[in-house]
Amino acid sequence: MPLPIGHSLISAGVYAAYKGSIDIRQDFKEIALFVFMGLLPDVDFITVPFTGFGAHRGVTHSFAFAFAAATIVFAIARTLSRRVPARLWGFLFLTAALHPVCDFFTYDYLVERGGVELFYPFSLKYYQSPYPLFSGIELRYLNTIFSLHTLMAVVREAFISGTVFVAVLYLKGARVKTGYWLVCEKNDGFK
Repeated sequence: MPLPIGHSLISAGVYAAYKGSIDIRQDFKEIALFVFMGLLPDVDFITVPFTGFGAHRGVTHSFAFAFAAATIVFAIARTLSRRVPARLWGFLFLTAALHPVCDFFTYDYLVERGGVELFYPFSLKYYQSPYPLFSGIELRYLNTIFSLHTLMAVVREAFISGTVFVAVLYLKGARVKTGYWLVCEKNDGFK
């Protein structure tokens, strides 16, 4: 995906599936944990000044990384509180694994790489969908970051991932509370 907005909305959707309802004031830390897990594969951006964009979408965009990250974060959560349910691990893994899956469906402008390294360490091959859902953006040049193409990619990403988020809320019959007003209440539609 071009920007973290889509990964964050998808992560919030996974949280809604995990929890069943969202109260932004009460669940802020848990939502932040899920968003963190959804953005964690992009930690490889730290290496960009040293290695170029070639290292992005590599090891950290694999299912093995999602497995390791979910295991470590779950172990830390279990250390902090014994009341953490075992099913949290699966949802943390799903959240981290959906990041490379979404990037798989994003057009990659680095044709020499072309995709994500989904199955590392078992395969060093990069995979990219022949039918991208998301429009990639060119990050190597400043003038392409601030362009109409980038704006349209962001709008498309927000629309697709926002639709997924709302669909999960609807299918789960989730309630979303912001503290001041109720957005959606138990499949009665939006109010």
